[in-house]
Amino acid sequence: MTDNAEWLTLIAAAVPVALYTADADARLTGPRIVSEALAQSLGYQPADFINNPDLWMSRVHPADMPGLRARAEEIATTSSFAVEYRWLAADDSERIFAEHAVVIGDQRGRPSRIQGIALDVTERASMQRQLGQTQRMAAVGRITSTVTHELNNLLTVIMWNLDLMTRSLDGNSKDFDRAHIALSAALNGTSLLTQVMGFARGDRGATDAIDVGGMLTRVTQVLRFVLGADIAIETNVVPELWPIEASPDQLELALVNLAIHARQAMPEGGRLVIDAGNLPARGRPQNENSFGRDAVVISVSGAASGPVSPSPEGRGGEMLAMVRSVIEAAGGRLALGGPDGATQTRLLLPRAAPASGKTTSSADRHENGNGHAAHTVLVVEDDPDVRNITVARLGEFGHHVLEADNAKAALDILGRDDAIDLLFTDIAMPGGMNGLELARRALQLRPGIGVLFVSGYTSSAHTEGSTPGEFLQKPYRQEDLGRALNRALHRGTTAAA
Repeated sequence: MTDNAEWLTLIAAAVPVALYTADADARLTGPRIVSEALAQSLGYQPADFINNPDLWMSRVHPADMPGLRARAEEIATTSSFAVEYRWLAADDSERIFAEHAVVIGDQRGRPSRIQGIALDVTERASMQRQLGQTQRMAAVGRITSTVTHELNNLLTVIMWNLDLMTRSLDGNSKDFDRAHIALSAALNGTSLLTQVMGFARGDRGATDAIDVGGMLTRVTQVLRFVLGADIAIETNVVPELWPIEASPDQLELALVNLAIHARQAMPEGGRLVIDAGNLPARGRPQNENSFGRDAVVISVSGAASGPVSPSPEGRGGEMLAMVRSVIEAAGGRLALGGPDGATQTRLLLPRAAPASGKTTSSADRHENGNGHAAHTVLVVEDDPDVRNITVARLGEFGHHVLEADNAKAALDILGRDDAIDLLFTDIAMPGGMNGLELARRALQLRPGIGVLFVSGYTSSAHTEGSTPGEFLQKPYRQEDLGRALNRALHRGTTAAA
């Protein structure tokens, strides 16, 4: 036994593990031979476990102790056991250990002693949790996009009929007021769906000049659902706030993470405050603005109504690491702590360069499609209700409409001799060919045809593969359709010329 213990001590000196050996009929005592590296990471010295045989077991998480004892008692019949349990370090932080033990027999084959090893697998367990969370979020994103697409189709039909009602009713009647209120509610619903879909989708890398005030308005709408009714949300934006350049989706997600992080410290409710202001490079101490250029500062702080709860171990660090990576990718800086010791997280982001003047095309100056020559439009939409509504809307503009419920049927029509000025196609369609591929095939058959993509998914989807065409987000109103038609028909006419 002495020689065996010496060998275990030598092994422990070289490897960050905890080892033990005990008589086969001994009570569960846990490791006593703990490597110096492991002991120090737990807040102890190796000698502490030797001098106090009960130290290891006393630090096993109470909720995991019954399971550990049950597995240890089975070793007489199973000859081995493997178990994972939580262990409380000296600072009461949780570590996760995987323990394996086997029964060693004597020369006659009778159980003689038990030898075991305990490995710190906290990092591995954390990575597994993160992977599981990532996989769950990916699944949620796919489900959210699909559900949102279908809801947008339904809202397209609802909004079209409400549009018709408001245009046919007396503007002073109660029915007009009711229809207008319902239409406003539908429009608010589409805005919320767009935000939810933005968080669910995966294409978050593109940067753009961001109107911070408008972004905070959108984020606040989502946070009211995420944080719950017991958290009041207050946003304060200075007048003429400068724009910043970053990935809009990444920055919105970072703010949501910060809000969730703050909410974890307010278990009994409270108030979340988001402030945004300009930080000029001139006239500021160097430690306030390290960019050497104008910046925008966004601060997120929480005030709890009751006792403050610390973040779950490791979660706060993971969230802040994600936020830091987003901010640094945009050339900014994350600062923790606020004035007078207040708990606050500050995002410092460089001001976006002034945008160059943009010339508005003649197609963009028209408010709708009325007053223009009639065109032939091929509508490709698999949802029959949405297709019928679209055909009716285009008919109101005086256009001649051809219909197809899938890409194959559309290609058959495009292969005929009929004059077609515009392909009006949904992007997501069943049957193996989506609207993007259909548009590519259509442009090969008819190089001068205009293309107008519509979708309940993201507005960036139509840029895949650089397929030329205009984009219209579902659901849309009559004036949105008119402007998109003018742009698409103008583009097609220019290409044909």
